[in-house]
Amino acid sequence: MEKRARIRLLGKAWGIDENEFFTLVNRLRASLPEELKEAARISQEAERIMAEAHERAAKIMSDAREQAALLVSQDEIIKHAQRQAEEIISQAQQESARIRGEINEYCRQSLDNLEKSVQHVLAAIDKGRQALREPRPEQ
Repeated sequence: MEKRARIRLLGKAWGIDENEFFTLVNRLRASLPEELKEAARISQEAERIMAEAHERAAKIMSDAREQAALLVSQDEIIKHAQRQAEEIISQAQQESARIRGEINEYCRQSLDNLEKSVQHVLAAIDKGRQALREPRPEQ
């Protein structure tokens, strides 16, 4: 004898075979692509890269300040130190902008991959819904 349960889904009660419902749900879960886990890892990697870039920029700025402080003894040395500090700051800003651009591109690619994965999952959900809509011969 078939066990039918009244399952509430999207605010409606559906009389379907409970075992079949959970089998389908478990199949859908199993079909979730590994790319979702990969996308999370990629996102964490992007955050790590961004943190390293910030640390590197802070180190460059700190080095520039230390260098400038050491060269403060004479007027000409001060001017030279200021020029060097400006160059270092400029280089740090350029490096930061370059790294930020690479991270943004990396994130864009990761999001594109995630979007494709989500589209696959949505297609699997639609396929599952379609399978539930199709009449089946009684067993």
